[in-house]
Amino acid sequence: MNPATLMDYSQIAAPPLSEGKAATGQASDLVVIDTKFGQIEFDRDFALNFPKGVPGFKGYNEFALARLPGHEDGNLLLLQSIEPSDLSFVVIGYDAAAKLITAEDIAEAQRYLGIAPEDCAMMLIVRFENRDGKVSMTVNLRAPLFLDTANRLAWQHILANESYQVRQPVEL
Repeated sequence: MNPATLMDYSQIAAPPLSEGKAATGQASDLVVIDTKFGQIEFDRDFALNFPKGVPGFKGYNEFALARLPGHEDGNLLLLQSIEPSDLSFVVIGYDAAAKLITAEDIAEAQRYLGIAPEDCAMMLIVRFENRDGKVSMTVNLRAPLFLDTANRLAWQHILANESYQVRQPVEL
């Protein structure tokens, strides 16, 4: 199963610094973070606020989204906590055409979170597992990320429907 297609994240991900405010001489709030993938510079103007934090990670509310280094043309993204900066997730954009989550469950979550459908983007947290030298990938369908692109807010929302897997195998 492939839950993602190459999506346009220009509304929610920071542009490359060569295209952002820094390139035009406008003031921006840049922060350099040592990530698992090396140093990455983020523009706080493009931060996502998780008003309720991320379940299991109290105190982590401000995140930045960037293309995963080495995978700039791919679907994998890095969701990096800005402060504190010791938490990150690899995420992938959810493609509704894959129909891994029902339209009804998505609409119910949008209503609950107060996100207009036209302002909603969804992402799934990716988990990598290495068994006997073979890397496999799963995504959490039970608790997808819902992003309000108009207000730069995000939530990891646990869906009421218990039929979704927390470790759904996927391939890119």
